[in-house]
Amino acid sequence: MHDFRSDVPGLCAPPEPYSYSVRAGTTIYLAGQVALDEAGNVVGTTLSEQAVQVWRNIEHVLAANGATLADVVKITYYLQDIRDLPGEIEVRRGLFAPDRMPAVTAIQAAALGLPGLTVEVDVIAVTRDA
Repeated sequence: MHDFRSDVPGLCAPPEPYSYSVRAGTTIYLAGQVALDEAGNVVGTTLSEQAVQVWRNIEHVLAANGATLADVVKITYYLQDIRDLPGEIEVRRGLFAPDRMPAVTAIQAAALGLPGLTVEVDVIAVTRDA
């Protein structure tokens, strides 16, 4: 049985019909997170500013599933400009232990759903308990 979550404390309702996460056993698949606050407003203008909000949102979704950033095993970035990746890397370095960095893929995307967005991040996490 899979656990679908579209209502996550600290996040606005999904702007489209989708779940913020789907848990299948010990694996949690997160929908791509962008820099929207609880009211659905874009937070920040630079990739670094938006990355802080994105990771805050990811932490909310993980917490709703009984998980933390320590459970993240894979990260996929969608960047409006791949040259901005160093700004996100600095944010990520503050979130993960140097010896526990998840696998990463970074992709440049022409558009990210809403005007003003510079980055979208989706993650896969694996917990010890289902």
